[in-house]
Amino acid sequence: MQTITLEADLRETTAKSANKNLRKLGFVPAVLYHKGDETLAIAVKEIPLRKLIYTTESHIVNLKLSNGTEQQAILKQTDFDPLSDKVIHVDFLSLKSDEPVDIEVPTLFKGTPAGAIKGGRVQVIMHKVMVRCLPADIPEHIEFDLTPLDLSQSFHIGDANKFAGDNAKYRVLGDEKLPVVSIVSLTKAEEPVAVAAVAAAEPEVIKKGKKDEEAAPAADAKAPAKKK
Repeated sequence: MQTITLEADLRETTAKSANKNLRKLGFVPAVLYHKGDETLAIAVKEIPLRKLIYTTESHIVNLKLSNGTEQQAILKQTDFDPLSDKVIHVDFLSLKSDEPVDIEVPTLFKGTPAGAIKGGRVQVIMHKVMVRCLPADIPEHIEFDLTPLDLSQSFHIGDANKFAGDNAKYRVLGDEKLPVVSIVSLTKAEEPVAVAAVAAAEPEVIKKGKKDEEAAPAADAKAPAKKK
């Protein structure tokens, strides 16, 4: 898993007014926490933080604190402004090398499903899954080979753990019966025939409208004069 380095300034106060000023200066208020340790109030620059938030990949974060120390962490929570959708606060969870961590990892799919050859399509239900492992063993992604999947078949969380094997250094969390990806049949609305039928009907409607228009008298036509 890739590591992203972020510089973080220690905050002396967590007052709302101070946080508001930080945001005006291009910083995002944040905290660095771990069970049993003191929670640190920090601030990170917004622009570098975007590379961590707006991505489909998961990363380990190397926080370079303003007191000269460094701490590895993961992004655990992001809060957005409900109106502007701008990042207003983030939580970092400090990592311990000998302590398992729960982290979301992207799913990756390869191969052409048997059901897709028959006209089905791939429906991804989980773009990320929660994984538990030591920080050094965090996988970059969880891979699924879709080749054997036929129409109406799915891979579930339980399959991900089965593919990884008993000796895997990670475990995918959650109900093992929950589907991760499925092969579904096209609905009638998606079938090309339905689109063609609509296209064929359009000229008839236009033609009918034209006939009605020709049959109706012009609105500005003068009525014939009556004989005296």
